[in-house]
Amino acid sequence: MRFSTAKPLPSLPAPTLFGWALAVAAVLAILILPRPFDLLAIPAVAAGLFYLLVPAAAAVFLVASVPVQATGAVSAGGVEWTATKVALGAAVGALAVHLVTRREAIRWSSILVPYCAYLLVMVASLHDAQFLRPGIAEIYRWSTPLFAFVLVLYVVRSRRAALAIPIAIGAGVLWQATSGVIQSLLELGPASFAAGGGLSRAYGSFGKPNTYAAYLELSAPLLLALAGWGFGQIVEQLRAYRKTRLHGMVASRAERAGVIWWTGFTLWMAVCALAGLVGIVLSFSRGAWLGTAAGLLAMLLVSARGLPIARVAVAGVVAVVLLTGGMRYAPEAVQERYEQLVSQVRLFDARQVIVTPENFAAVERMAHWQTGIAMFQAEPLLGVGVGNFNGRFRDFQVHPGFPTSAGHAHNYYIQAAAETGTLGLAVYLWLIGTALAIALRAARTTRDALSRAVGLGAVGVTVALMVHNVVENLHVLSLGIQLAAIWALAVLALYNPPWSGVAQAEEGTNSA
Repeated sequence: MRFSTAKPLPSLPAPTLFGWALAVAAVLAILILPRPFDLLAIPAVAAGLFYLLVPAAAAVFLVASVPVQATGAVSAGGVEWTATKVALGAAVGALAVHLVTRREAIRWSSILVPYCAYLLVMVASLHDAQFLRPGIAEIYRWSTPLFAFVLVLYVVRSRRAALAIPIAIGAGVLWQATSGVIQSLLELGPASFAAGGGLSRAYGSFGKPNTYAAYLELSAPLLLALAGWGFGQIVEQLRAYRKTRLHGMVASRAERAGVIWWTGFTLWMAVCALAGLVGIVLSFSRGAWLGTAAGLLAMLLVSARGLPIARVAVAGVVAVVLLTGGMRYAPEAVQERYEQLVSQVRLFDARQVIVTPENFAAVERMAHWQTGIAMFQAEPLLGVGVGNFNGRFRDFQVHPGFPTSAGHAHNYYIQAAAETGTLGLAVYLWLIGTALAIALRAARTTRDALSRAVGLGAVGVTVALMVHNVVENLHVLSLGIQLAAIWALAVLALYNPPWSGVAQAEEGTNSA
């Protein structure tokens, strides 16, 4: 698969009949729609017009809306209008106009095959489902990341546009991490979030510590990888600066600006990544701890060039230290959470266990796993229907102490099998495997340093997702939008990096 050669961002064409019709329709919508729909249409239309001028902004704002979606939401017509929905609506309209007016060829990726297949299996699983509404909601939840993926493929045309996405992710991570630290230190959460030792579980704007940690977990690996790449750019700029000085010439303004820019970018990526890791620790989400550790370890092993044995040895030493007592120097609350994690990573029959305050979390998780397996055994081909796990939980419950679902199966692989059967689980594994394969190829086979960094970050994010999904469901809210954007950057890095070649040269010319 090869895309067409990257081209500079074309200028906005003259208004066409379709464009005028869209503009008239937008004005009529603002005038005719009742409140508060007309108020929501105004920022959507304004954003859409701005996206036509700067297409990359559509992807940036859509990704940036993920951590703020629940903040300032407006309920109207039985629908909760979030920042993500407004940004999504504007992006859909702008991309439609973009494709019609510029008549570009359809861009494709191997990830789209299993992704679309998974959506089709979801639809097929509803043929005999008892609850259609939650199934349709789940299909919509998975459709929005698909659009985000395609959007990034179309609008990212330069290095500047590509870096704008992780910069926006970093801003969201820094905001969430800062608020999480305040919540934890001041014990602002509900009593159930108390972690002991004068700390509370951080939850940010997501309201739930596990979801909060998942957002940071799907962000930090990419930021760390780009911080490393940015440090390399600083070294290159300093070498060029020193070479100019050695020849007796005054360093140019562009060279000094380059050093300042890359220093600022690298510091931003590093600070945001470290803040995200602190937020993950204070979330006290054991699944996020495992996922993050697995993602970072995968990045370490994949990036091992020249000294793989040494890097593996270092990783092994770190793991041994942690597993044999290194946690004794951590805060008491972290130690307790870590001990619970170690003691609860085991399989057992929840039906044979009496629930106590000490084993409640482990028994609850195992009861949900066994209930999901019972659903799968009853409907092995297409499951009980996507989005029907909660509604059908009581019909398959295995433990009398847990008659209702906690919201998900505490294991997305089991939930996928329960709701969409063997076909759904197989296609989901196909999707995740394809994304990981593309990220690995981008990290190991591309010649461009930025492409390798993007691929490396995508490897860390994908591995963290795969591991954390063993004890959680990370495909909630709009986290999939950011995940899809990172996967799209990895696809561009592997097949058609817009930050190299023609696009990069023209960008450098414009900067000069």
